[in-house]
Amino acid sequence: MTIHPATHSALSPRRARPRSSFAGRVAVVTGAASGIGRALCLALCESGAIVIGADRDAEGLVALRAEAESGTLTTATLDVTDRAAVGDVLDGVVAVHGRLDLVFNNAGIVVGGDYEDMDVHAWEKIVDVNLWGVIHGTDRAYRIMLEQGHGHIVNTASTAGVLPVARSTAYATTKHAVVGLSVSLREEARANGIRVSVVIPGLVDTNIFDTATNIGGHDYRAAIDRVPLGRLSPARAADHILRGVRRNRSHIVFPASNRAIVAAYRLAPRIMGRIVNQQT
Repeated sequence: MTIHPATHSALSPRRARPRSSFAGRVAVVTGAASGIGRALCLALCESGAIVIGADRDAEGLVALRAEAESGTLTTATLDVTDRAAVGDVLDGVVAVHGRLDLVFNNAGIVVGGDYEDMDVHAWEKIVDVNLWGVIHGTDRAYRIMLEQGHGHIVNTASTAGVLPVARSTAYATTKHAVVGLSVSLREEARANGIRVSVVIPGLVDTNIFDTATNIGGHDYRAAIDRVPLGRLSPARAADHILRGVRRNRSHIVFPASNRAIVAAYRLAPRIMGRIVNQQT
């Protein structure tokens, strides 16, 4: 594992964040080069955590290190679909720091299009990242945390993990699986002193839809832009996630509008399924 320390940057000063329960804790964040992962790294650093940001985007990690104002950030180039590499990163963190307190399995991609246009290669691509990537991170982290007797695993899912999303069947499949993995393991892990949470964000203003794999002429960005809901900044999303982690929430659902949508779907799935998919 190649570790790259952050260098202090005087550019773009960020608001001061008080030290918190994350101070001194060792946290690994995947998908760290952009979006929610990047925001989590910065927020955790500002809270005094020791942060290892991992991503396959080496250039994005360079930019993250330049922006971080804390010497407690290091980065590692990582493809989460590589089980051995994920294990090497997490084991390397323990070797350096002596423990692993938090793992945010956040890396993910989007594939969109009509189901009949999906082929096995598209399925393999999204399942490898969105599901196997989370499984690899969860599995190794859980075994480390079993040995040390504590830890918190935080897996990023999506509203598509609890609601139907037409023309995103593969994406929804992986995110439903991440929810199932997280909530089931949480019940098992409790007796071992390990916490597990699943993140279910609403629309966050990241580039994940711009980099989507579109099948059969589908335009994921255009579909998302038609949804009549506001976008949350990655920094605000990170605040919601860390608040949920501090409170040991099983489901970290945000913002309030998303909580209302999820609750309404549970009460009236047939009606809400049609409403949610009107614009997609």
